[in-house]
Amino acid sequence: MVDKIKVTWSDIEFLSNVVSETIIKSGIKYDTIIALGRGGLIPGAILSYKLDIKNLQNLGINTRHDDGKYLETLVYQKPNSISGNVLVVDDINDSGKTFEAVNSLIKTEYPDIGELLYCSLTTKHDTEFNENTISGEIINTSDWLVFPWDK
Repeated sequence: MVDKIKVTWSDIEFLSNVVSETIIKSGIKYDTIIALGRGGLIPGAILSYKLDIKNLQNLGINTRHDDGKYLETLVYQKPNSISGNVLVVDDINDSGKTFEAVNSLIKTEYPDIGELLYCSLTTKHDTEFNENTISGEIINTSDWLVFPWDK
């Protein structure tokens, strides 16, 4: 049985601040946020306000079955309008499979965008996707994180 760690709204506020400050310090202005549905929708909205990015798009993607096992075929719905420098947001960079799938999709479907940065509130230390990523924190646990928006 996997243990669960509850992430609080205070944690979300702190991690969102860490991410937004890191992005601001980079000096790169992002034009579009792609929030990965469902876990990245709330962090994406928070960051869109903190960074004053008005083009907030949803990329609905599912890489897991309800039992937590990975899907062989990804299910996704492409965003409507992606342009300029793009920030992809999710709540957690766990195995890296979601960011890997999104990276492949974006580079295939939107080859003319500018800078591409992946960010998550948390990242598992053993993730397999580290290409152009930032995180509010890197965690060294195999425990399941339960965010406030999870049931």
